[in-house]
Amino acid sequence: MTTGEPIGRGRSADVYELGGPAGAWVLRRYRDGGDADREAALMRDLAAHGYPVPRVRSSAGPDLVMERLTGPTLLDAALAGTVAPEAAGTLLADLLRRLHATPWIHLDLHPGNVVLTEAGPVVIDWRTAREGPAGLDRAMSALLLAEASLSDAPHAPAAHEALTSLLARLDAPVAPYVPEATALRAADPHLSADERAAVPAAGALVTGLAAAGGRAVAP
Repeated sequence: MTTGEPIGRGRSADVYELGGPAGAWVLRRYRDGGDADREAALMRDLAAHGYPVPRVRSSAGPDLVMERLTGPTLLDAALAGTVAPEAAGTLLADLLRRLHATPWIHLDLHPGNVVLTEAGPVVIDWRTAREGPAGLDRAMSALLLAEASLSDAPHAPAAHEALTSLLARLDAPVAPYVPEATALRAADPHLSADERAAVPAAGALVTGLAAAGGRAVAP
């Protein structure tokens, strides 16, 4: 069913190109053998709500066949300078707001999981998604940006700018959910020891910025 080597590789899944007209579909396979049916059903529900997700063709066991998206991720576009950090934060805030009009939260919505297609941004990687409080999802997205902003990577200042933009545009409390978000993040089995050690400082940064952000903590 797969063709050659993976064309993409995430923390928990590999993506393979499939045959078909113009390579319209890809296979996303969980490396741990998990069941993709739940993620497929969730994505179909989100599509029915009008939320931008890849079209799902089928799922079976660890395999999910879905629409192949064309375009850079928001992360790649930000690193290339074609999307400004402030605009990246604004886009993430809008995608979170739209998502939270549905019952679902993503819990891993960061620039690397947004594909900028010609038809508009599309959110990918729904394995961690579930029902839950919108504030937790907002706090998790902020936490992920905070981790990047505290790293020694060249894009750290841009990540900080995107974080402040995100927090300024969120329309519900964030700070009360930071402890739960940091606990979830630290429990992620895919984190390295260094990444896990950086989580508390990232949580403190989000709490401090949210408290100073006005609209980010307004009831």
